[in-house]
Amino acid sequence: MRRRIIIWMGLSVLFTSLAICGDLLAKETYKVQHGDTIGGIASKLGIAPGALKAANHMKGSSLKANQTLFIPAPKIKNVSKSKPSSLQQGEFYVVKKRDTLASIAHKTGVSVAELREINRLPGSALKIGQRLSLKKPEPEEQPELLAEFTGDEPETDGADGAILTPDEAWAEIERRKKENAELLGKWSSPDEPKLLVQAALGFLGAPYRLGGFSAQGIDCSGLVKKIYQLFDIDLPRTAYEQSRVGMRVARSDLSEGDLLFFNTRRRGGHVGIYIGNNEFVHAASRKRGVRVDNLDTPYFDKRFIRAVRLKGSDDGL
Repeated sequence: MRRRIIIWMGLSVLFTSLAICGDLLAKETYKVQHGDTIGGIASKLGIAPGALKAANHMKGSSLKANQTLFIPAPKIKNVSKSKPSSLQQGEFYVVKKRDTLASIAHKTGVSVAELREINRLPGSALKIGQRLSLKKPEPEEQPELLAEFTGDEPETDGADGAILTPDEAWAEIERRKKENAELLGKWSSPDEPKLLVQAALGFLGAPYRLGGFSAQGIDCSGLVKKIYQLFDIDLPRTAYEQSRVGMRVARSDLSEGDLLFFNTRRRGGHVGIYIGNNEFVHAASRKRGVRVDNLDTPYFDKRFIRAVRLKGSDDGL
């Protein structure tokens, strides 16, 4: 009981600090209407389906009419001050009283036909408070995952003390893990993995900063280290070093809290935390910050190399 109180206190402090930073937690809500889907709502709001599900702790995609969803704040592109326009408040328009498609088109410079096409409007009916996208969604940019390595070569020594090449270094890690693979601890209750996931999702939207270790800026290994500190696991600081601890698990046997490693500019240079439903949270890049992605996305599927478990339960792994 005392341990659960300590964990909840830690989470409370964490979420309070995130709230103070602003724009890291959802500030708006959306009421589900008949016929709505996760993909459709995400498209309307200009956010990723995974981010919408993560913000509402959804494992599946089922929705109920009148259900209230929290909306993670979308990133708004900056508009040059030298070219004033009615879009400076963002790429969305919120419908006001007496607005029509024609009047909105006049205000924004987006034609009625484009408004209908972009927002998939079957007719001209509008609702007060409805958000209309003013720009066609751009094709999803392939994220550039940032490695946590420094220097030209990983500082890994072989059995004879020789400096190893990157490929040799990774082979050495694999050999050592087979010899020394073990869990670093056990969950004190079945609920602890879910608490860890909640703590990690609290960082959604935080900016990426290489070497950062706070909600004002954090990198992939920093996020993993910070979250696991709340659960009595002191991890090394880089993804490369983190890949050398814990017990390897099969991709088909993933559970909440497992670490996922990906190839970037260097093998195993990126890490994220598995949150269930084939999704993981990670500090992706300077452009994307902390976000949720799906492991089956082609970009991540082909770069995934291993999963590591740090804590287990008394009734097995």
